[in-house]
Amino acid sequence: MQPMNPILSIVVEAFLFISLYVQVFLIITLIEHRETLSAKKGRRADALQPIALPTVSVIVPCFNEQATVVGTIESLKRLNYPQDKLSIIAVDDGSTDDTWSYLKKYENDPQVKLFHKDNGGKHTAVNIGIENSTSDIVGCLDADSFVHPEALNRMVPLFADPRVMAVTPAIRLRPPSKLIEYIQNAEYNIGVFLRKMYSVFNAIHVTPGPFSMFRRSVFEHVGTFRSAYNTEDLEMALRLHSHNMVIENAEHAYVYTTPPATVKALVKQRVRWTTGFLLNVRDYRRLLFSRRHGQIGTFTLPAGVMSLVTAMFFAGYAIVNAAGTAYDNLTRWQLVGWQWHWPAFQLFYLNTTVIRLLTFALIAAAVAFIFFGKRMATGTWRPSRDMLAYVALYGFLAPVWVAISWGRALTRNVGNWR
Repeated sequence: MQPMNPILSIVVEAFLFISLYVQVFLIITLIEHRETLSAKKGRRADALQPIALPTVSVIVPCFNEQATVVGTIESLKRLNYPQDKLSIIAVDDGSTDDTWSYLKKYENDPQVKLFHKDNGGKHTAVNIGIENSTSDIVGCLDADSFVHPEALNRMVPLFADPRVMAVTPAIRLRPPSKLIEYIQNAEYNIGVFLRKMYSVFNAIHVTPGPFSMFRRSVFEHVGTFRSAYNTEDLEMALRLHSHNMVIENAEHAYVYTTPPATVKALVKQRVRWTTGFLLNVRDYRRLLFSRRHGQIGTFTLPAGVMSLVTAMFFAGYAIVNAAGTAYDNLTRWQLVGWQWHWPAFQLFYLNTTVIRLLTFALIAAAVAFIFFGKRMATGTWRPSRDMLAYVALYGFLAPVWVAISWGRALTRNVGNWR
């Protein structure tokens, strides 16, 4: 192939450098704050006097969740938290299957309140729960997710800091059984690491549906949930940051969610997430580069947008590069015929251009992310098949939903939730 155009070379180097900078920054953050993180790890609510524990309401919004909703509620009932201080509010958002019939199993349970309404979207179901709760802490749990018995015990102590208005958990997948689930398992482990690092400088950009907790006063001050392009949990986090509120993370408060089981379902979910991110950032663009709102505007949101730009650029670059290589090989074959030579490796001929060195460093940082995520999520450094699946295939899948998301964001075509 012909040598790379100098301008293109500069652009590639810039994108690689920015990506590497973000990753190295987060790794350094982990190293600098490892002692603080270790101290927070051991804090538990059951070490407090029972009288000091806040009351908690957990809202379970449901739409066609007959297969999982009972398991979700049962996981809440098994929480190691005083039963007289924990209430469950299940809201059926106009399901067309037998979800309501399954929920009626709890109609005589004093710990569970049931509500049925016409379909209006998840945010309307959650808001019904908020309106009918009186607890100090109000949270939400998606009806396809399940909480670890100690999850609430590990989140409540963080509210001892009066500045903390919301606490997010560590979201993990149920044991994977398919290749597409193994890929997501590694990705979710990385998410555990990233969410914890963002919390160090108060820059968490989403309060996820599975088991995020809020002080009740939050809703009185900033209002309840909005549709927000089917990403109400992301919009709420940005709204909190716009009011300079603190969002913490309890990295050992485990919540297990059910992943998409097919490539089609995964792409649809990620298109919704990514499109919602882009459109919400557009709506909250006043946060971008605003030092008054801290690192959410000067780091997390710009880094998120840049990662989506970078993904599109390198996907296009790889396609063009592959096409050029194929053309060169075809031309060579037409001139001299097919010739195969085993590649010979010699250190003297190792490509040490800036682009190659940055690429190697970026790969090394990405591998470090995978291992940090594995360690934080599971407590072990041991390599596993999900990590291999992620490294081998994620880079081919992500550009697909990123491209679709950019198209939808630019046309403001949100699409359906399901």
